Order: sequence, then structure tokens, then C-alpha cells
Amino acid sequence: MRLNALVFLLIIMSFSGHSLGQSAQATNNALLRTFMIATNFGRGTTFSIDVDNREYWITAKHMFTGIKTGPAGVFNTKTVQANILSQIGDGDEGHDLHWMTETFTVIDPGKDIDILVLVPDHLLLDYRRDFTLRAGANGVGLGGDCEFLGFPYGGGWKTQFQDAKDPNKKNWVWLPYVKHCTPSAQLQEKGIGIWVLDGINNEGFSGGPVLYATGPNQEVFAVISGFHQEPLEVLPAPNPHEKQTSSIPPSPKLPGEESKESGNEIVNANSGFIMAFAIEPAIKAIQNDPIGPLRPEASSK
Repeated sequence: MRLNALVFLLIIMSFSGHSLGQSAQATNNALLRTFMIATNFGRGTTFSIDVDNREYWITAKHMFTGIKTGPAGVFNTKTVQANILSQIGDGDEGHDLHWMTETFTVIDPGKDIDILVLVPDHLLLDYRRDFTLRAGANGVGLGGDCEFLGFPYGGGWKTQFQDAKDPNKKNWVWLPYVKHCTPSAQLQEKGIGIWVLDGINNEGFSGGPVLYATGPNQEVFAVISGFHQEPLEVLPAPNPHEKQTSSIPPSPKLPGEESKESGNEIVNANSGFIMAFAIEPAIKAIQNDPIGPLRPEASSK
């Protein structure tokens, strides 16, 4: 069963390849190709791209392994099942959730790369062939603008779009959240490209696309993996009618004195640095194994 029973021709004609206002803001090509995914390890994000007119789905490897920190390893399972939330829901306020259970063949871009390529056995999207996401990092520079898409804490938001087949009807559609980021560094670890982004990531964005530029020049250049954690000291709660307590620096160590370990509790907080894996290995792996379902030549749908 296809995820989109209805085709948003009006959206495609009106917004495909056009920006929504700012230089790094997501186009509808990106919004309508980003979906919520649910596995045994929770909810996250997946997005669809076409490579050589074949459909593929990309997400984070840890969505199927549960390994959020440390080396991602090699994914040896050949096929997986996952639930993907259909964009179109029934109901006057769009509260109904329509989960589609799909089976995918897996392409692993490489050891310790937190990306998986999911290959369906049939087309899940009936968009026309030029309604796609371009992959690449052309022009991405440090300190520039980027955006990333996803479903924080397993939730999205609903809006209404005109039904292309019925001018008197509007459909509720699930869409991802859009968050702003800045490329802060580009690391190479054992030949693996990792982008460090300045921004606030939340649980649920794992597997989402990181976008650069906008309009016809927009490209997805990385896939969200997670955020770098920063250990912070937990301050005790103040007594009633007292001001918030503050952290007191430790006294200087005296000669011959052994340092004492702090008895304060530590919590891992969001540092504001996002780890995202470069998409190039995924595209290379797809081109080396072109097994995705072909999009028809005459695809005016």
C-alpha cells in the first residue's frame, strides 16, 4: 500500500523548488518527503530520496540497533520491518494516525556510519520524478545556515492542504518540525565524514535530513545522529524563601593534600552540538547496489 493515497498536485505545482522565505528554509520537497518512523527502539525520522530515478529511504542506523552512543558497527540484517506514519490522516482535526507497516531491504553504507538505507519492494510515494531531494554538500560552509527536519519526542504537527481532486475538500497532513543549525566543524574519523552542527537537537530527530540552501539549489548533506552530551553539576533545591543556591568553586589544593571527589550529582545535558553523518557514503552505497523501485517514465501523478 502506498503511503500517499492522494496526490498533492497543487502543492507540487505551487511550491516545488520554491523557498518558504529564508535562505536556508526547507522547501516542500523536503517537508513532504520526511516521515515519522517507529521501530522496536522507539520513534524517529526517515526521509525519501530518488537516486537515478529509484526510490530509497534513509534513517539513522541506531533506530534499528538501539546503539545511540559509541561506534555504530556493521548492520548485518538483510531485511527489516518498520512502521511509517502516513502523512494523510482522517478526522476534522487530523488526530487519526495511519501507520503503514513496510518491509525493507537494507543497504549499510559502512562500518560505524550511523546511517541505514531502506529499500522498499515497491514505490511508497507517487510523487512525480522531479519532486525529490537532491543529495550533496555543494557550497556548504562553516558558519553558514542549515536546517534539519524531524519529529521531536515522536510527535509532528498537522496542517491542511487543498485536495487536488476535490476543490471543496482539504486534507489534514502530518509534517515534521524544522529547526535551525549552523555547520560548526567537519570531522574525519577513520575516513568517516561527520558534521558537527551548532543547534539544539531533541529526541526524535534521529535519521532526519540536514538541509543546505533552498529552492532548486537545496540539498541534503547529512543525516542527524544525535547530540553531544555535556556533564553538568546538579544544584540542590533551595529551601523555602531562600534564593537559588549557586555552585561554589573548590578550594585550592594544598601541598601533600589528596583531592577529594565531589559528592555532587552530575546530569548529562544537551551541549548544543549536533552530530550528523555525511550523506555521501549512503549515496555511493546506493549507486553500487541500485535495487530501489524505479519511478515510471510517465509520472505526472
